[in-house]
Amino acid sequence: MAVNVEPAIEPIGVIHTCFKEKFGIPRQPNLADKAPGVLEFFPEFARPEAVRGLEQFSHIWLIFVFHKAVKKGGKWSAMIRPPRLGGNKKVGVFASRSPFRPNPIGMSCVRLEDIKSTAKGPVLHLNGVDILDQTPVLDIKPYLPYSDRLDTARDGFAPAPDNKICRVSFSDTAAIQIKEREKTIPNLLPIITQVLENDPRPAYCRARFSNMKSDTRTDVPENSRVYGIRLFDFDLKWQAAGNKIRVLCLDPASD
Repeated sequence: MAVNVEPAIEPIGVIHTCFKEKFGIPRQPNLADKAPGVLEFFPEFARPEAVRGLEQFSHIWLIFVFHKAVKKGGKWSAMIRPPRLGGNKKVGVFASRSPFRPNPIGMSCVRLEDIKSTAKGPVLHLNGVDILDQTPVLDIKPYLPYSDRLDTARDGFAPAPDNKICRVSFSDTAAIQIKEREKTIPNLLPIITQVLENDPRPAYCRARFSNMKSDTRTDVPENSRVYGIRLFDFDLKWQAAGNKIRVLCLDPASD
């Protein structure tokens, strides 16, 4: 039996992040703890008193909409293939954090770095985000360690963070470009490193070397596939072989 939800839910604001496309976004918050985000409130909610006291908390929960998570035919699936299981084994959608859900709602616990007062109201500056740029935010709640952290909780098929199985290196060109860009984008080097350490490739690509020893390959062949991730205002170009990733360059973003 359908139940009407009243009042209707509406976004309170939008978050701006360095992740301009779905490919490359960390699979959980704080895997790239330097990844920045800025939350701007819509005019109706941009009231200083609405965030009074929030500065006392180091972390907050963001409740948001997976606004780009669209399945073919617009239908949700009861079973999904989580990347944690290599993309081969299925589990129920409610046993996962898949964005493809009956109601495409996500949640992330992120670090609250600062609350800035602007002419348009308060703006939240965040770190450790795993959210697509321009994502609508539904709500904010403070993280409470005494209740939100449950040391006796069971963790199913995800008992620990994914191993950072990739070692990241940089071409001379990329190193020079990053050093120059860090004048305007703080922490750019660790952001790129953390994103790639967690291996953003699809599960079927990762599975090809999951059983390889870390020293079975010493470098990345020049003819290996070139991947691209849209970060900030550039396209990050990189290659991978085994558990090694080499950053080639930072190209201007193409439309």
